[in-house]
Amino acid sequence: MKTFIVDAFTNVAFKGNPAGVCILDEPISDEKMFLIAKELNLSETAFLIKMEKDNTFVIRYFSPKMEMDLCGHATLASSKVVFENYDLDEIHFITHQNLDLLIKKSEDQIIMEFPVYGVEPAVVPQALLTALGFRRF
Repeated sequence: MKTFIVDAFTNVAFKGNPAGVCILDEPISDEKMFLIAKELNLSETAFLIKMEKDNTFVIRYFSPKMEMDLCGHATLASSKVVFENYDLDEIHFITHQNLDLLIKKSEDQIIMEFPVYGVEPAVVPQALLTALGFRRF
């Protein structure tokens, strides 16, 4: 297994939001992934297994306390690791819930597409807008 610690959302070492990334040669137990995440002691550690299709990986996210459904910064960190270790311009990460996260490389940027869950419009209270420094629209 190859293990990386990547600072997401920055290009400066020891800044940003760190995530563990483990590239597995073969599946390991949930318990072992949990123990590795606990040992790394980062908010999330992503575990990747390459599938037969060239640009597709299974991805799972573990915190030191539990498995997470989805984690943006661990996905970004995983994308960086995959782009640096595989000759790809596009990645599909398949999550534990069978979501297909499409990640693309464009020059020096990583573009991530996440699913949109059911959303409903809401009226924002004026007090909140004022506290955030916004005027009424």
